[in-house]
Amino acid sequence: MQSHNRLIWHLVKQIVENAFPEETAASRLQQVAVLLTINALQNQPEPLTTQRLGEIYGLNASQTHKLVTRLVERGLVTREQIHNRLGRGHAFALRLVETPELKIFRDAILNEGN
Repeated sequence: MQSHNRLIWHLVKQIVENAFPEETAASRLQQVAVLLTINALQNQPEPLTTQRLGEIYGLNASQTHKLVTRLVERGLVTREQIHNRLGRGHAFALRLVETPELKIFRDAILNEGN
């Protein structure tokens, strides 16, 4: 559990310590929530898309896009083009960028379970 807490703190620090000058504290809190949600849901069978993220938080497409774009600009999240739920159009699956530090935390979490 300790490694899991360190992983969460690492993700929070990425937002708090690298804030854009015009960002409010509320904006940073929203980004932390989105980042933690992506971390929690990125490996589920149903891809985590911007639309699904908006549905989870009750945000419109514009609000969700803005939040995700900030995380992409920071280099914390990637968007991978996939087919949408209907299999015809495009959607983007959201994933955390797997940095060396993040990999260390994930490996520690896996090792704690053994």
